[in-house]
Amino acid sequence: MHHDRAGANRADQLISGGPMKIEQLSLVVIFATLALLLTVLVGWKTFTLNSQAWDMWQSVGHDPLGVLLSGHPHGLRYLVYYPVFAVAEFANLPPDLVFSFECVLVLFFMSMLVARIDVDVWGSQGHVWRRDVVVFCMFVMSMLMNGRLLLAFCGYLLIIFAGADWYKQREWKPVHAISALLGCLLAGVSSGTLLAAMGLSAGIILVAFLMDAKLLKNNPIAAVSIALTLALFVGYALIGLGKNLAYYGGDEAAVFRMLGHGAGGDIARSVGLGDLLEQDDLPGVGGRLASILQYWWVGVVAASTVARCYGWRPIHMVKTSGPGLNLVHLSIIIAMAGGLFGYSVLLMGYIPFLMFASGNAKPIMSRFAVSAQ
Repeated sequence: MHHDRAGANRADQLISGGPMKIEQLSLVVIFATLALLLTVLVGWKTFTLNSQAWDMWQSVGHDPLGVLLSGHPHGLRYLVYYPVFAVAEFANLPPDLVFSFECVLVLFFMSMLVARIDVDVWGSQGHVWRRDVVVFCMFVMSMLMNGRLLLAFCGYLLIIFAGADWYKQREWKPVHAISALLGCLLAGVSSGTLLAAMGLSAGIILVAFLMDAKLLKNNPIAAVSIALTLALFVGYALIGLGKNLAYYGGDEAAVFRMLGHGAGGDIARSVGLGDLLEQDDLPGVGGRLASILQYWWVGVVAASTVARCYGWRPIHMVKTSGPGLNLVHLSIIIAMAGGLFGYSVLLMGYIPFLMFASGNAKPIMSRFAVSAQ
């Protein structure tokens, strides 16, 4: 229990800007961070900036705010990438190398966020192993993906932290407003992930309104903060959405064609309706693996059915869960819904799902044990 409280204090100190001693860190967090750093240093892993970032750097240079205010479709994501180019130019280092170092720091920060969210939502009992399991899975994930999505994942976690910590502390603090704002900014590396982040930000207020109206009544500044955050990003969200709709034809059927860019295409192809969509290939896979992965959703349905047979009741779970846990539920639902239109949005639910699974592992195993008797 002492170590659990220490884990919560470490996350508090990191997010609030207070001091933090390295000896207090989890060994898994240290291992994951140093292992990723080592792979970057020896050249086994490189997080590369995408072509859009390079094009903006070459055409805009040191004017990220100017291009942001001009309404350029890539202005928001360039604001996120610009510090990498600026540091690389100052230190005379390759931008991709600087970006890789940044991703190592992002993984470390995400580990601290997971620790804090876990304590806020599930409490300190069993916190250490839950956190370490999720952190290890995040390390594996980071080895398999590009840095752009890592930034979006971090943004999503920041928004979950803002809501879950507010629900627990029952006081809306500047750190919550900053977390929601920074979360949407980091998620702005993609139009789809930005929309998901904005939806989850609005969900913070929705969950409070539905489950604890007194909390919202005592903290009206929370709703004002979220509204201002959404107002700052809604313009770029609409620009990105319009750009995507135009790319897929700009007519009434464009929304359905967009399904081919995400998991919706898998489902359509699985039931023989793939010809109705302009489908993109599964990212990074091909051949037999791609033909199998299109049926991922069948596994989700099967797993849900089995869980239901062993006592899992989703509606009851939502009704009996606290606001923090329901915010995690909402983050997974938003990712799954948005994932129909884009794989990157679907992956946004990966870490919240890991936290949900680790937080519910003990009661689920208890149900299996009882049913087996």
